[in-house]
Amino acid sequence: MTDISVRTADLAGVVVATPVGRLDLSTYAELRDGLLEQATGVPVALVVRLGPDFESASHAMLSVFATVWTKISHWPDVPLVLLAETARHHRDLRRSGVTRHVATTTDLAAALERAEEPPLRRCRCLSLPRSLVAPLMARDAVRSACEEWTLPGVVDDALLVVSELVENAVRYAGSEPLLRVELHAGGLSLAVRDDNPEPPAHHAGPWQGGLDLVDRMCVAWGSTPSSGGGKVVWAVLPLRRQR
Repeated sequence: MTDISVRTADLAGVVVATPVGRLDLSTYAELRDGLLEQATGVPVALVVRLGPDFESASHAMLSVFATVWTKISHWPDVPLVLLAETARHHRDLRRSGVTRHVATTTDLAAALERAEEPPLRRCRCLSLPRSLVAPLMARDAVRSACEEWTLPGVVDDALLVVSELVENAVRYAGSEPLLRVELHAGGLSLAVRDDNPEPPAHHAGPWQGGLDLVDRMCVAWGSTPSSGGGKVVWAVLPLRRQR
């Protein structure tokens, strides 16, 4: 069984992640989850540096970068740039089709330039207690944000969704949740971090519908390992109600 690891550096808010090792069927999920974990901190951008210490078993394995790009384009909606430092990596990425979706450069300066102008974002964060009052506090925070950001069409849905996410974190994950409310080009995202790494379960809670309701109301939702341990459960609501 092969091994892979991800070395990281922070360059003025841009996370530069350098995979080291061989990408194959046994390490695909590890690399995917490691890169997704780096995105949970909502950096300015995520640059993945492919150097001489990284190799891929096949062109098909390189689809991991398209998968990561797809997932983080929903949440946390941060730019992903691939830095192909060798001619072989650049050629393999092009042949795999990844470059049709993911921005790709051949030097670090160019990669950082691609990340210099991130989309405008508005964000609020709130630490919540491990208490049944936490959903109430979360709803107040979301209502206030929607009023300030002039989002009357999304507020009712957002209140239902955030109640479910926070309720799960308190009741089933046994945690003090950290709520992040963010407005970006892709919609209104609600993200709740808790201390339990296990994926959320579909409990039928007091908010009439549980995670099935979240699934119906949101354009995307999911669970991602948190860089500080535990997980982040996130959901993205469209800025206009879907018909």
